[in-house]
Amino acid sequence: MMGAEVRSFDIQPYVGALPIAFGLSRGEVHALLGAPQVASPPTQWRGISDSWEDGKLQVGYDNDEAVVHVGFGPGDFSLSLAGTPLWSPSEHPDPNPALLRLDPRPMEVLGFLMFDRIGVTTTGYHDDDEYDLAVTVYPRWAKDRFLTKATSPDLSRYDGLNGNIPSTLPTAADGTSTL
Repeated sequence: MMGAEVRSFDIQPYVGALPIAFGLSRGEVHALLGAPQVASPPTQWRGISDSWEDGKLQVGYDNDEAVVHVGFGPGDFSLSLAGTPLWSPSEHPDPNPALLRLDPRPMEVLGFLMFDRIGVTTTGYHDDDEYDLAVTVYPRWAKDRFLTKATSPDLSRYDGLNGNIPSTLPTAADGTSTL
């Protein structure tokens, strides 16, 4: 079970899902969330991965045990992006309309929508896979190996939808968010 004091996470593009920031040590994450329910050993593709909330919250680490991604499935916590709510503990609507306002041209990689401008991926929502609903945040440097396999997704299901996230965030010269 997660530490009772941490029940909400705020995605800050290319910073983390605060209070879990990229680069935080595994020990610091455990201090925030308590001991994980499951600790998965490293593989040739990734370092250790810890899970809480029956796998609804996952934190991945590099080989030095520093946070490199944070993943969420619908669970008993709230999730926001730059302070604007995406999910509540009881409601987990499709976050893609809101994310499309900030990055209207995501790419599809291995079944994930990759919103490179804000460092977020989603899966399950755009292809009606209710068993694979997830939102993951990643650091700026982690994207490059995936983008070589990227394709343009069919986003027609989102035509005319308008999410609740403001349509602009401060951006760098390369178009990515500077939050």
